Amino acid sequence: MSGTAAETVEAIVPTLEEFRGAIQNWFAANVDNYDPTAYTDEDRKRTTAAAYDAGLLHVTWPTAYGGRGLPSAYQTVWNEETARYSWALERPLVTVGILAATLLDTGTEDQKQRHLPAMLRGDEAWAQLLSEPGAGSDLGGVTTRAVRDGDDFVVNGQKVWTSAATESDYATALVRTDPSQPKYQGLSMLIVDLSSPGIDIRPLRQMTGDAEFNEVFLDDVRVPVTNLMGEYNGGWAVLNRMLFHERMAISAGTAGEGLSAADAFHPLLALARKRGVHTDGAVRSRLADIYIDQQLLDFMGRRMRAAVEAGLELGPVGSIGKVGTARFARACAEAAVLIGGPDVLAWQAEDAESRRWAHDLLWFPMTGIAGGTTEIQKNIIAERLLGLPREPRPDATAPFNQTTSATAQHNAH
Repeated sequence: MSGTAAETVEAIVPTLEEFRGAIQNWFAANVDNYDPTAYTDEDRKRTTAAAYDAGLLHVTWPTAYGGRGLPSAYQTVWNEETARYSWALERPLVTVGILAATLLDTGTEDQKQRHLPAMLRGDEAWAQLLSEPGAGSDLGGVTTRAVRDGDDFVVNGQKVWTSAATESDYATALVRTDPSQPKYQGLSMLIVDLSSPGIDIRPLRQMTGDAEFNEVFLDDVRVPVTNLMGEYNGGWAVLNRMLFHERMAISAGTAGEGLSAADAFHPLLALARKRGVHTDGAVRSRLADIYIDQQLLDFMGRRMRAAVEAGLELGPVGSIGKVGTARFARACAEAAVLIGGPDVLAWQAEDAESRRWAHDLLWFPMTGIAGGTTEIQKNIIAERLLGLPREPRPDATAPFNQTTSATAQHNAH
């Protein structure tokens, strides 16, 4: 990619169609001439920064923190017009869709001014230090400790399943600051500089062959008290806001990327035509179901983005979209197997297309885990939307250091 200055757009876009045209023109001038297969991570980083500088990224964000302050309809246009350019842009779902959105809600003014513009532009990448070996679906069981020492917290513990930790600059860490409080009340959320002494990041190999997940060890890591997000011992409220944004980013495409905005139908149709099975009744029926689900998820995403813009509190509604996107990912992977046949399970080295679909087949289970498992989402829907009885939580009110989970963790260490 050339180092020439990016083509800019006007600071104010008066109509949606003008904004759509600006996106089309900018990508035609800056991206269309490049080979997607030869695009590097550094190319994606430069393209993302250039698109941001041109006023085409994160347009619904407040102008005070680097956005354009435009209505959610502009995000929808962005999602539509850039769907085919995902290879050219960095994936900001965690950094922007989840963590920047949470920082906007719960961070101090200094934290927002210092980090948000850099996060939106792609100058800072962030990760989440949440799950632990003994605390996954119930994050109220985390045992990573943060002890106040003057102007710092001293953090010790282990996190796991941290996506993109090796490529990230900062992370939000859920830590236990008061073990004498009940499990959901003695937690705090900290911003951790991942270059700090005492942090050891170890990649974990997945069944896809990738190593996107990591385990992270924190050994006497010093974190400034000014890096506290939200209230001291109020980390559970920050976490719930974070999980809300995660489900919205995945299901509603609020970060410009999400399964609800993905076009899976046309690639699968192209695969069916290439394999000569596009007239098969079973294939056509499966493709029709995928097209319908894709449209439903897109409409749901539009409604959720509009509701957020209108200031409505969606609460657990994002869990419905999360369940839907996991179901959709599974349906697409299974359709690829039906259409591609044995080639999706074993392929020649030069067959990049079959390798792509095989990767998707191994990848889709993650969609039912990330951001809270499908089972947890169904519990949330049952309890908070349908009003069904809550599951018993006998340890919810006892001091955490007197619970069996805390004792088990202590003995393990």
